[in-house]
Amino acid sequence: MSPILGILTPGHSSRRTDGPHVPSQLIGAAHTGTHTHGDLTLMVGRRTRTLQPGGGDPVHASFADGRFALMFDGWLADRAGLIEGLNGTASIGDSDRDLLAAALMQWGDGALDRLRGDYAFAWWDREEQRLLLAVDRAGGRTLYYHAAGQVLTFSTLLPTLFQHRDVPRIMDADAIARASFTRVLDVANTCFRDVSQLPPAHKLVWTPDAIHVSRYWRHDPHRRVTFRRDDDYVEAAREILDRAVADACRIDGKLVTMLSGGLDSSAVATAAAMQTSPTPLHAITVRPDPSAGRPDDPASHFSDEWAHASAIAANYPSIVHHGIAAELGSIDDVMRDTFQYFGRPTIHLLAPAWYDGAFRRVKEMGARVLLVGTAGNATLSASAIVRHARPRLRDAAALLWSGVLEGRRTRPRHGISYIRSMTPVWSRGQKTLFRGWQDAIALRPEAAERAGVDDLWDAYFELDAEAGWWRRGRMRLLDRTAQGHAFVGQRRFRDGFEQRDPLGDIRLAEYCLAIPRDQFTRWGKDRWLARRVLADRLPPMVTQEHRKGRQGAEWFDWLTRTRPWIAATLDATEASALGKELIDVPRLRAILDDWPEDAVAAEQRQVEMMHVLARGTALGAYIRWAEGGNS
Repeated sequence: MSPILGILTPGHSSRRTDGPHVPSQLIGAAHTGTHTHGDLTLMVGRRTRTLQPGGGDPVHASFADGRFALMFDGWLADRAGLIEGLNGTASIGDSDRDLLAAALMQWGDGALDRLRGDYAFAWWDREEQRLLLAVDRAGGRTLYYHAAGQVLTFSTLLPTLFQHRDVPRIMDADAIARASFTRVLDVANTCFRDVSQLPPAHKLVWTPDAIHVSRYWRHDPHRRVTFRRDDDYVEAAREILDRAVADACRIDGKLVTMLSGGLDSSAVATAAAMQTSPTPLHAITVRPDPSAGRPDDPASHFSDEWAHASAIAANYPSIVHHGIAAELGSIDDVMRDTFQYFGRPTIHLLAPAWYDGAFRRVKEMGARVLLVGTAGNATLSASAIVRHARPRLRDAAALLWSGVLEGRRTRPRHGISYIRSMTPVWSRGQKTLFRGWQDAIALRPEAAERAGVDDLWDAYFELDAEAGWWRRGRMRLLDRTAQGHAFVGQRRFRDGFEQRDPLGDIRLAEYCLAIPRDQFTRWGKDRWLARRVLADRLPPMVTQEHRKGRQGAEWFDWLTRTRPWIAATLDATEASALGKELIDVPRLRAILDDWPEDAVAAEQRQVEMMHVLARGTALGAYIRWAEGGNS
């Protein structure tokens, strides 16, 4: 895994020959030197292994006698469709890099509408003096950039961008505050002034006259796919799922997948096993920490998914099943790694530690790709039930029906989300009922007001005005899923392998958004599409399971062990001017001092303990890390 760095300096080629300042070493990779194309200088670290089949430099190349330069990071899906569209100018033996170059030379920016997969690239036209930066639609790759006048610096890894001496590392207090409000994920703005990230499905165009950032694609809320029979929807979904998984499995080397006891990762794992057998497919299931105490599972959840995952693996001889017990290591080390590669405060204090053992095992196996199914709730296993969205008058019938389905599926208390969503803007600021973020955030009220958290909360309810009721909720979930992928994509530089999520494949997302909502939820049957698609692939104990898997059920035990670190971090936060300005430290100390007697009592205070105390402490740790300066 190698980060890339680009510096575009107008007039540089005619004025200087020594090149702009570039770091002598890129984080996580040996530096291979510079590639200069007129005003554009590109650097790339050395890859130790090629992910995709085929030879050649997987990152950088020139085309059309040096007119074009391409810096490519990623992999392409649906290669056959792309090759067919290129009408003989490309072949099946071409690398992904060469296919991308052929598409850009034939269609220009229009190629972005035809690309599938995870990618970030820079495409420089020396003749036109035009640079195109773009990232994929599903959030699989990232690009950060800093513009100072017409000088543009960009990188696939934030710490690498900061290694350039002209990129400032100045914290943005309001952006940090907004980053702690997880209802709305602000991908475009990093926590540092004048340093931005290209959100999924966005491009940046540089010309001598201007720098323009725009969204090149969004989900179409008006597209419809209809069939005569329910079974036709199932067969079409199954075909798209298998194609998406096949594309994600196109690698050299060992293949590893996550495997829980639910529908999402099992959909990916079983499709991969069917297509790659008899080649071994290593499946990893994370189990609860055996040394930690945890409360009894409620009727709606189960915390150890090993039995369900084992039943799945038993049906596929090629699956090699690994159970990895979660283990609480050094929170301080995990936080530092997370901050360094993500450049943001972590959303969940304990989640990185909970998965750490599984990710170490993947790395020990020498795998370069880990298959996951995190986007399932937005695509294959989605529900037609919508929460937290402000309806229009014509949405009344759909809103009522969604509320009935919700009451049928869970508990009436969730009706509060519908009451809150229908209230006018002016009234929601009057009572805590209509400002649901207040009790679940560690910010001081003044900091939250200055950062515009109320506006973020309001925007969370608005959604896309063009879409119908349930599609609005689905489009928000799809966007949030892609944004979440864009947050965690930096893990590959730390872990040495990348995560691929076939359930986030654009073809599957578009299909699931276009079909009727009753394919996902019918009276008493939720996540109905996934259960039918997987009926012949999973045992009944999985497809008929209506409880939810609960990861991190030992959170209170782990948080109790972490109390000394929390106390020390709060002391350090209080010693920081920015920490005191943003975080309500006295409130966090009060929670820390009023510790629950046991895990059962803690369950009643989970929002206070995890969303306020744990997340607030992580925010303080992030601020202290960021104040360490630009090393």
